[in-house]
Amino acid sequence: MNPLVLILLGLIAAVGAAIATGVLGRGPAPEEKYAAKLAGIEDHAMSLQEIELSRSFGERVIAPVRQQIVALIMSRLPASRQQQMRQLIQTAGHPYNLTVSGVITAKFAVAGIAGILGILLIFPLLQLSFPISLVVVAPPVVGWILPDRWLIQKANSRRKQIELAIPDSIDLLTICLDAGLSFDAALQRIADKVEGPLKEELLVMLSDIRYGRPRSEALMAMAERLEVEDMTAFVNAVVQSQKLGVALGDTVRIQASEIRRRRRQGAEEKAAQASLKMLFPMIGCIFPTLFIVLMGPVALLLLNKH
Repeated sequence: MNPLVLILLGLIAAVGAAIATGVLGRGPAPEEKYAAKLAGIEDHAMSLQEIELSRSFGERVIAPVRQQIVALIMSRLPASRQQQMRQLIQTAGHPYNLTVSGVITAKFAVAGIAGILGILLIFPLLQLSFPISLVVVAPPVVGWILPDRWLIQKANSRRKQIELAIPDSIDLLTICLDAGLSFDAALQRIADKVEGPLKEELLVMLSDIRYGRPRSEALMAMAERLEVEDMTAFVNAVVQSQKLGVALGDTVRIQASEIRRRRRQGAEEKAAQASLKMLFPMIGCIFPTLFIVLMGPVALLLLNKH
């Protein structure tokens, strides 16, 4: 066959292949692209709507409303009051992972429940008229105060546990320092041995030191969180001895004896006040009964003579 014919046939085959490839490999038309995009957007919107509807009523409605109310109250609440509540939560040990907004929510909830109970109970039981029935305001006020009182009670209980654990812990710290351990290692040993709130605070303080916070700042932060007089005095003595270069073993030993002495003086003071505190129950409860027993027969004899 003629070579020119072969070349011509090859060119025709190549052009046909190119045309076929262009036709078969061509993407969808612009209208098809837009339709596919719209379908994807609709599917995405439907999936978001299904996800939203799958959530509970509280998550969809109540939670956003609560967040808006709490945000409004937080914006109007003084910074000093927020700091006071935050400090109280820290002293109480963050029970149930509470925050300031959580405490405010609890105050609203308890006040609302107390108000409803007051309306349901006070009106039917006492049958008060409208001007006198203003006492129904008292239950919401009490409900508003209850979360604060609960936090204060938790903080006082936690502080009492720490006060009871401090003397033995400092004695153990003295023993560890005399045995040759460093101050941080001795604190870690105490954290491993003790139980309760003091263990939690020591672990937080050691974590701060481990992450690069200076020891004096970590100790002062722990003392501020606890608000315990013995711990504050101990931390101040340790920080001062570090600044002056005094041996920590001697400082800790002196502080241990001082804490024991203050604890003994507090016990003696409470024992001295016991007689005075017992006087009021005796006057109010025991003496009237005693007078009735002693003077009752005499009064009956005098009445019978007349």
